Amino acid sequence: MTQEHDHEGHEHHHGGERHFYGVLPVFLVDDVIETAEFYRDVMGFEVNFIYGEPANYASVSRDDAIINFALSDPPGRRNSISASGPGNGVDAYIVVSDVDDVYEELTHHGASTLGAPQSYDYGMREFIIEDINGYRIIVAEEVEDDEHEHEDDEDDEP
Repeated sequence: MTQEHDHEGHEHHHGGERHFYGVLPVFLVDDVIETAEFYRDVMGFEVNFIYGEPANYASVSRDDAIINFALSDPPGRRNSISASGPGNGVDAYIVVSDVDDVYEELTHHGASTLGAPQSYDYGMREFIIEDINGYRIIVAEEVEDDEHEHEDDEDDEP
């Protein structure tokens, strides 16, 4: 099915041969190599490439999750929630399977989390990681309502 509509005189087609393959966050960082190594050693990502001499761009991935890093110019610039000041928000949202196991793995490797996984009434179980540059990433798993209630009940048992 192809949908057509008009945005201010520009016709757009949805469907057909066009395909969006994904979205890659590009975080500004002061040390591209150190950041790529953090994501490799702490977060379990693979370093896909580091570009430039000195390094000014890198890409890491874990399964289908891909994050890129660009060298800050000038140093200290961040395109992050933490750079915006106090308030809500996150910089990336990664959906995983078995979020509790992922939490245990990442904390075992030294990840800084803002609390243990919690289940929410919108059907997700999540925790937040803050990386070495202050970027906040939600790691989440979709859960069924009965799992949500069961998970919360387990936490209340003596």
